[in-house]
Amino acid sequence: ISGAGPNGALPHYRVSTASNRKLERGSLYLVDSGGQYLDGTTDVTRTVPIGDPSADMRRHYTLVLKGHISLAMVRFPKGT
Repeated sequence: ISGAGPNGALPHYRVSTASNRKLERGSLYLVDSGGQYLDGTTDVTRTVPIGDPSADMRRHYTLVLKGHISLAMVRFPKGT
């Protein structure tokens, strides 16, 4: 998945001639890629600011990062 601006917010976005857009300063560019192998699946997602990120972009990025860190630190009860 490769989407810029509002297209980056669409789950499993697919480009078309109608939705294709150029990268613009002040927008975000999302790249979501991965692979399937015999012993597992990988998934890597990156969000890249085009130009300098705004204060709002930084704030949202930080909030999402804190959420990911908090979730990674959760200890679930045994057997769940």
